[in-house]
Amino acid sequence: MKYVVPGGLLLFLFLCISCVEYTPKPRGYFRIEPPRASYQALPLDSLPYTFNVSQLVTVELPEIDSPEGWINLSYPSLGVKIYCSYLPVTPASLKTAEDESRLLVSRQTKQVNTVKEQVYSNPEEQVYGSLFLLDGGSVSPVQFMLTDSVANFFRGALYYDCQPNADSLAPLTDYLRQDIIELIQSFSWKK
Repeated sequence: MKYVVPGGLLLFLFLCISCVEYTPKPRGYFRIEPPRASYQALPLDSLPYTFNVSQLVTVELPEIDSPEGWINLSYPSLGVKIYCSYLPVTPASLKTAEDESRLLVSRQTKQVNTVKEQVYSNPEEQVYGSLFLLDGGSVSPVQFMLTDSVANFFRGALYYDCQPNADSLAPLTDYLRQDIIELIQSFSWKK
């Protein structure tokens, strides 16, 4: 006994199957889960300052021609660097250094009013400064500046080694922001 499918039923089945839409899945991103933060003192005695750094950090000294006191804090496993610069200042040149630092912050964001500034003050260690949190589309979402208001000025900026996608990098940016807060809170000038 042979079973024959009527032509109308076959056409109906074909139309039902062909009407199913295919929608491609969006591109996915790897989940970034950095390890629990653990800190140690900056392992360089030759610098005019000290602070705590994450154990994930590799401290890089810039090229020989770079000004004294400049360092890079590299997170090789995360593809991130914090570029740090140091300037000896006078009370007269301090305003210029602060203004230039704020100008660099404003250049990194699309809208200046999206920059959140958190002021920091530690009179015991003579460390005063600001932490800048920039909008998600910035290539440098976290920046900071520190000074003793007399002779020293220190600035840092976080940069990713990739095209930043704020939503995907938000957990990593929060993690690194905590590392920078630890840096700021443990910062002291060598006398």
